[in-house]
Amino acid sequence: LRSTALAFLLSLCCFVFLYFYPSFVAQGRNRAIANDLPFATIHMAAVSGSGAQPIAIFNLVLSTREYKGLDREIRKIVNYVNLFGYDLLTAMRNVALTTPSKRFRELLVGIVATLETGGDLKNYLNSKADDALTTYRLEREKYVESLATYSDVYTSVLIAAPLLFIVTLAII
Repeated sequence: LRSTALAFLLSLCCFVFLYFYPSFVAQGRNRAIANDLPFATIHMAAVSGSGAQPIAIFNLVLSTREYKGLDREIRKIVNYVNLFGYDLLTAMRNVALTTPSKRFRELLVGIVATLETGGDLKNYLNSKADDALTTYRLEREKYVESLATYSDVYTSVLIAAPLLFIVTLAII
């Protein structure tokens, strides 16, 4: 009876782990992409400002190896174009469908729309870079504020409260 219960418990644990593991991996990739995206967008805007072709932008960003979070996604785009023979717009659409990051998906779809309509890629990437950097700064400020709140709670609960209790005990 114990062996059956243990086997059932272990199989349940295994099922739960295998069920939730892909979402944990996707969340980790999403965080890594979110951390690198503002800086990669600035890099892409600078490269597009020099008049480079759009595929050259992705090749240069990939060759720097600075953006570890975006490395896998940009490598997919380059592989779709160089190895599988897709055109750049189809490659970006395919990667946009599978990326875990909503912001990177919006960037790729925006680049596709800009290239299809004949818009100015340099201006689009510059505006997206400004927006991404502003969002990144706001998120960092929010993170610092939450750390300040946690440090205040830590100070009050773990430092001030025991001192108050000791003083109260001494007075009593």
